[in-house]
Amino acid sequence: MVRFADLHMHSTYSDGRNTPSELCMLAKEHNVKVISITDHDTVDAHKWLAKNPQNANVKVIPGVEITLLANHKMLHILGYYIDIHSNKLEIMMQNMGAEITESTRLNFEKAYRSGIISYSWERVVELNPGESRLGGSRVVKAMGMDGYKLPGMELAELYQKYFLCTNPSYIWHTTHTAYDVIDTIKAAGGIPVIAHPKSVGDDNTVLDLIRYGVQGLEVYHPSHSHQETAKYLQMATENKLYVTGGSDWHGVSDNNPSHMGRPFAGTGLEHGDYGILDLLRFK
Repeated sequence: MVRFADLHMHSTYSDGRNTPSELCMLAKEHNVKVISITDHDTVDAHKWLAKNPQNANVKVIPGVEITLLANHKMLHILGYYIDIHSNKLEIMMQNMGAEITESTRLNFEKAYRSGIISYSWERVVELNPGESRLGGSRVVKAMGMDGYKLPGMELAELYQKYFLCTNPSYIWHTTHTAYDVIDTIKAAGGIPVIAHPKSVGDDNTVLDLIRYGVQGLEVYHPSHSHQETAKYLQMATENKLYVTGGSDWHGVSDNNPSHMGRPFAGTGLEHGDYGILDLLRFK
């Protein structure tokens, strides 16, 4: 079932397949009233939309998804209603993008020294022009573009073994904490929300971030079971947090009519009475 609002989707400005304009048109076609493009560590999609207004009759909440690692568990923090021109936010995202790129390079060099790959880092950079944030997916994308093959290993397996940052052996170069991200989102006038809290892997960490200042939980997400959805809804209610939800849409692949089996706006907010949407009236 298509939702009233989908507050978690990605565009071509990060790792999505649809342009910001296409996302707005998809929302219109599916009768979705509100969306938020939450690209990884960038608000460039929203800057593009500000210069190129769409006539889709769809409201777009400025958003972003910041990526962190805590104890080899992925931690994603969404920021809604942010000032997309915030200098402090931009500096943090640039610095974090540089740290992610350096982490990827370090793991790339480790695989190279181990004789796993005979590909050059310079080629990865060359085939990702203008990218300030080079994660492992950009490495395998470059290799795929070159038709690079590994003996006895698919590129997807290479990614899982050497570029998946939740692996214990992954080298992670970072100086930012979740507290920094929460503070910066708030400084940019935004609302910090923990994305798909199940993926944190530790509800004590979730509760710690709530105590620090997180203002919402992404209760509705495709990765959550019915029991997990109920658990995080109760947690949000007990702590007087905003309830959000989204499909985590990345686009249609060539071999699959939906992203990882997820239909467009198949997960999200069913109606417009959620507090996170009430704020649209004051923007």
